[in-house]
Amino acid sequence: MLTGGPDVRDGDRPTLLAVSGGADSSALALALGRRPGVLAIGHVVHDMRSKKDAEADREVVEELGERLGLPVRIERVRLGKGNAEASARQLRYEALAGLADDAGCRYVATAHQADDVLETLLANLVRGTGPRGLRGPAHRRAISAGVTLVRPMLRVTRAQAEAICRKAHWRWVEDETNVDPGGADAPLRAALRERVLPELEALRPGAALRAARGAEAVGEAVRVVEGVVGGAWASMAVEREDAVELEREAFGACPAAVREGLLRRVIRHFGDAGHDRLSASTARSLLVWIDAGQGSRVVAGVRFEIAGAVLRATRA
Repeated sequence: MLTGGPDVRDGDRPTLLAVSGGADSSALALALGRRPGVLAIGHVVHDMRSKKDAEADREVVEELGERLGLPVRIERVRLGKGNAEASARQLRYEALAGLADDAGCRYVATAHQADDVLETLLANLVRGTGPRGLRGPAHRRAISAGVTLVRPMLRVTRAQAEAICRKAHWRWVEDETNVDPGGADAPLRAALRERVLPELEALRPGAALRAARGAEAVGEAVRVVEGVVGGAWASMAVEREDAVELEREAFGACPAAVREGLLRRVIRHFGDAGHDRLSASTARSLLVWIDAGQGSRVVAGVRFEIAGAVLRATRA
């Protein structure tokens, strides 16, 4: 069904389906069908949309659960105004992990699909991302001690998801925040979805699926680099009670991708929750500063100092 090999029974992998009410997540639930006791539906009501729209989405999800004979579990979270997209996503995953625990589910399945991957790649690319921003989403990863997130639709397109809904005579809801209002000030992802992706698909049918496969390959390469970073950290990093020190000559001999990974590792050492959000441009700027070898600089809550032959980092 979702995870494991052919000898794994469905009953051994109870799964919470994350359903927003949109076409993708509705297709996920419809395709898996009636498996009470194995499947449940989870829905997170948040304040990024109007209360009226959010409650309408909840009603649609509950209707889908009733149609499929699946229990529906609801969690409400307050994201607040001005929340970064990453923070909002993290809160939703935490809510889904809690719902899965309550439902006795070991897995949470989301409906991320190939068009989502291509949108993310394009958005990150025009923002000047490094390799980490061009890797595909993991097919599975832990989101809590006992719950694993799985993404079974990464080889499915948005058009295919909508076709599943139509065949099942199911009317999904549209999120107005995903609609492109036009103009240069339009949200980037919405503009990419409505203006760019259709043109790419017309020029090269199957573009999203090929891009998703390419992103997986980049992800493999990034994991290789991260392995090298781990080895470099073990050989050159000196972890003190209140500081981390790296020998500058050994650090400077590493490829740029490894040096950037080491900087992220330094920031992670000091517990900054946003270490993965260190932009490629900031990382490159920090590397130039380190090569110049003067003074100190604060990045992501960490103070970097050049102390002779040593690069020293402390909490700012």
